[in-house]
Amino acid sequence: MPISAPDLAALGMSSLDDYMRNTPVDQIGTAHPLLRKLTEKKKNLLGGKQNLVIQIRKAYGSNFSWTYGEATVNFNTRDTLAQAAFPWRRCVDAFRISHDTLFGNGIKVVEGERGSVKMSQHEAVQLTNLLSEQREAFKLGFLEKLDLELHRDGTSSTDAITGLDGLIATAPATGIVGGLDRATATYWRNNASLAIASGTAGAMKTAMELQWRKCTRAGQSAPDFILAGSAFVDAYAASITITQNANAGTVKTVDIGTGKGTETGLFFKGVPIVWDPTFEALDALDSPTVPWEKRCYFLNTRHLELRDDGMDIVTPVRPHNVLALFHMISLRTVLAIKQSNAHAVLAIA
Repeated sequence: MPISAPDLAALGMSSLDDYMRNTPVDQIGTAHPLLRKLTEKKKNLLGGKQNLVIQIRKAYGSNFSWTYGEATVNFNTRDTLAQAAFPWRRCVDAFRISHDTLFGNGIKVVEGERGSVKMSQHEAVQLTNLLSEQREAFKLGFLEKLDLELHRDGTSSTDAITGLDGLIATAPATGIVGGLDRATATYWRNNASLAIASGTAGAMKTAMELQWRKCTRAGQSAPDFILAGSAFVDAYAASITITQNANAGTVKTVDIGTGKGTETGLFFKGVPIVWDPTFEALDALDSPTVPWEKRCYFLNTRHLELRDDGMDIVTPVRPHNVLALFHMISLRTVLAIKQSNAHAVLAIA
């Protein structure tokens, strides 16, 4: 027995909706550590405005002075606040399955009212299997692309959000971020240390200590998330000398590897250094001047914020001249930085 087009759309929608909502963005695996970390503190994006506006304190405007007796007291007018505006954008992904593809899998689709025809058990099994593969690939592809764009600088499209590379830049004294010009707004620059001579003894430690103190001083709390590429992780591991004591009375096992998955087993100031597999893909995609694989980010998630309005899963009505089942996912999102100098990017030479 065939299935009617309206019934097919309803089944497809139900299948995709249940699947995507039961495995939301913040439950993804460790293959996307940046996206996973950002969604731990994700907030709702409210409508009504084109921009997410962050109130920032750019100065104290203090007029502190010593005085005695009848000395004149000077009063000043203070200009302490500025606004950073980050435009939200909508990301979408969509796919279709033609009725002929369905027919090739043993599922015949006919035009008609809902309930007018009913699938056989064989057709139901075939449809379930086909939708399972489509929805799994759909989810993985969507999250992979979203994670990529959260890393990039926002120039991949006029409608892209600004990601990590733009917010915490390797050239922090240039560019406009959140509407503020970093050439003149020195308070709005992130910390950076590039071309670290990792082969020189103590060079990595010195650079990392310096940037850590800068981030902690400005952010009034230490960075709580460290993200690094393969080359930086390897250089950091090579800079550490590990002494092992062997017990002659027991059988020994030796494993020179550390960590598990994206968790490297390496730490700085007690904070885990997380390896980000996406860095390699970004180098191949954008060929940046400072390779991602050589980078390390000190992030303070108190001052970095991801917002979205939740996934909208839609099954559009098919065009009159296209025989296919259509599915789409839509998400409005924005990544905002609330204090630039609480973060740092480092890179080895």
